[in-house]
Amino acid sequence: MSAPSILLCVLVTLSVATTNAARLKCDAVRPYFEAQGFPPSDIPKDPISSMELKTCGGVRSGREVCCSADMETRLQARARDKHEKALKETLQRLQQLLATRDTRFQNFFKELLATSKKGFHEMFKKTYGILYEQNSEVFTDLFIELENYYAKGTVDLDEVMENFFNTLYQKMFTVLNSQYQFDRQYLECVSNHMKEMAPFGDVPHKLGVQVKRCFVATRAFSQALSIAADVLKNMQTLESSPECAAALTRMTVCPSCSGIPGNVLACGDMCANVMKGCLAQHAALDSEWNQFIKAFDKIADRLLGPFNIEMLVRPINLKISEAIMNFQENSQEVSKGVFSACGRPVLGRRRRRNNQELELESLKFDQEPSAEDKTPTAVMLDKLVKEIRQKVRDSRQFWVYLPYQLCNNGLVVPPSNTKECWNGTHVDKYIYPVSSDGESQNLNPEVRASTFRPTIVREQIFALATITNRLRSAYSGQDVDWIDTEETWYGSGSGSGDDEDDDRITDDEDGFAEKGSGYEPQPVPEKPYVPPEEIEPPKVNTEHKVTSNTTRTTDSGASRQKMSLSRALTTYLFPIVVMWFGGCFTEWL
Repeated sequence: MSAPSILLCVLVTLSVATTNAARLKCDAVRPYFEAQGFPPSDIPKDPISSMELKTCGGVRSGREVCCSADMETRLQARARDKHEKALKETLQRLQQLLATRDTRFQNFFKELLATSKKGFHEMFKKTYGILYEQNSEVFTDLFIELENYYAKGTVDLDEVMENFFNTLYQKMFTVLNSQYQFDRQYLECVSNHMKEMAPFGDVPHKLGVQVKRCFVATRAFSQALSIAADVLKNMQTLESSPECAAALTRMTVCPSCSGIPGNVLACGDMCANVMKGCLAQHAALDSEWNQFIKAFDKIADRLLGPFNIEMLVRPINLKISEAIMNFQENSQEVSKGVFSACGRPVLGRRRRRNNQELELESLKFDQEPSAEDKTPTAVMLDKLVKEIRQKVRDSRQFWVYLPYQLCNNGLVVPPSNTKECWNGTHVDKYIYPVSSDGESQNLNPEVRASTFRPTIVREQIFALATITNRLRSAYSGQDVDWIDTEETWYGSGSGSGDDEDDDRITDDEDGFAEKGSGYEPQPVPEKPYVPPEEIEPPKVNTEHKVTSNTTRTTDSGASRQKMSLSRALTTYLFPIVVMWFGGCFTEWL
């Protein structure tokens, strides 16, 4: 090489070095580093070599930077912490939204059951007097079992209803045949022939089917909210990977280390790729989450229609009273049938009655409903279920839309700005395509996420799949096994549950606050769900869902039925006459 050529190369090299030195001025970024808490002594006054930097050194390609290796490490930790905090806050908003709605629904149901229990006691005490008070534990136990099912799910509702009507059958048979003495063996024989005698008509079957369907669906609805909130809570414990931390550093820290002033924001597509890589494990829940929402939507329709718990619980006293009336009207035929099957019992000497007379307060079946009867609890329940259903609907595709939500939290430039943004190496247009949604991020240019699913992720997927199957069973009117749910999920605490704090959970009513520049996701396989206007649930045709021996029962409990005077006298005075006559007869003996 000739001397002129060597001289030319030296001059070019010196010119490039001079240009780079002039271009990089650390004074412009010192205020940013000081705002991050770095003392002035730790901030380089002049550019230093980037060889020691693990992430931002590659950005400068071996040239000079304005931050040391220690500063890069500390800034990377802060970037990771800031990301995890933003992620946790986003998950918490939806978690608390579901948890507070679950608490509100549970409180409504418990109040509804307590009101029904109180109304039941008052009506039966007024109607049957001392006969009810002496045997009130039969009815009290029924409500206790129903409460236990809703709380724990470990109660067999079929067995509960069967035991209730068996016990009621024995009690009523004993009262209506009080002149006889019955031992335990005889009463067992009475119970064994209950289905054959059908003393209560078809009420036990119809009420049993209603109780099972309504309570299973109601508990499934509440448990679904609780478990979904727990899934969101548990996903908050998932830590960012080292690859994610490096990508976050390259996106948020390296511009300042490169001497670019003004804390320049990232390009939208770059942020989308970084977040999709960081949240690949979260995206693994998307498929099961959407299936869960679909099943939840269907069970909500059931609660608004044939499985409406309010239409069952509130008038349950009338339905049981109807069963008692059926028995009273057919008591003679039932007694004859029992005596024929079990043998005629022996007459027993009864104790002399006290001077108190058994009074039965007259009932006015044609009177207008009271103010309490007109309380719009059904309207309140429908409104609550519709509101909860819409909130859950709004979370469809929540996990694949999560990266865009985090980018919109002040990390990216406006969508219209595609050139004056940080693309990972310098301020210019981002040239890489946006990675596809979902768990697989093998082609992601920013974060190569691992395909290995952590245990916590697999557990949440299993929890969602399990509750989805239970929602489907409840929708079909089938029984649900809640044993493992009670041990694993019930009462695990998925949020504050305080309605007073409901308004401060998020700035937006739907629980998904949109902040920042307004960056929208670029074209993806399926557009993220946009919450529509509240729509009325479709009418559900349940005729094909009901078994051949099941009759839809909306007539016996939905409203008070009028009763003729003769039926009322026969229904309520007949047992008293029988008891009085039996007492006189035994005393004569």
